[in-house]
Amino acid sequence: MEPLALDDRAFTGLEAAMVFIAFIVVASVFAYVALGAGFFTTQKTEQTVYSAVKQVGAVVQIAEPVMVQASTDGRHIRYIIVMVRGPQGGADINMERIVVTVSTADSIQTYTGAARWHPIGGSGGGGRPVFWQVQIPLFQADDPTLPGDLLIAHNQRFFVEVKPSDAVSFTMERRAPAGMSSGSWYDV
Repeated sequence: MEPLALDDRAFTGLEAAMVFIAFIVVASVFAYVALGAGFFTTQKTEQTVYSAVKQVGAVVQIAEPVMVQASTDGRHIRYIIVMVRGPQGGADINMERIVVTVSTADSIQTYTGAARWHPIGGSGGGGRPVFWQVQIPLFQADDPTLPGDLLIAHNQRFFVEVKPSDAVSFTMERRAPAGMSSGSWYDV
């Protein structure tokens, strides 16, 4: 009788099959994790884009022209009138919380409060206004609550910044008319 010879060829094939199956399982788990992370990243990117579009839609836009009225002596600006359009989509603007700042190279004046703002347009019966207009007095005689006069002379550069609390702020730069007549209105 021949001694029993060990034939381990089948055992080697079984080991190779188990290693191959383990490799397939590890690869499928890795693919699942990678796909899950990709889907999560895509969802977060989509939320970011929607948020950005919503934020851009919340911009208060200036409606041209900006008007200025000359003082009684014709040497300075007495009033600045700015008209703005509300955010797209008809979002409400809290006019009480809008801060308007007028500045020159020499001085600065800040204005708050909804009493300065006047609605323009909209569908009657409580509809939202299309535009809002603010008349900004620069002389203390026109508004006793001002700490002093803000003098903007002929051809002087000035800035008007409108800062809503719930929308993106904007700043506009303008130049006073070179020649002004007493009490006249000008587009700048």
